[in-house]
Amino acid sequence: MSEVLPSCRIEVAVEMYKSHEISLSRAAEIAGVCIEGFKEILAIKGITREVEAPCKERLQRGVDLLLGRTR
Repeated sequence: MSEVLPSCRIEVAVEMYKSHEISLSRAAEIAGVCIEGFKEILAIKGITREVEAPCKERLQRGVDLLLGRTR
């Protein structure tokens, strides 16, 4: 099997990431770069990353756990 050109791997990874088919870490793996490198590629291409924040209750449980509080 022939080696896929790095630029093709990056383009495939970007398109799959944009279409929400794969995660950021999987896209970086396909592109052959580290996660931070893939974030830079997205930024250069003008692609924004969407990050979902956990709900307020989940955040509060995490804070309580870290602070040793029980509910």
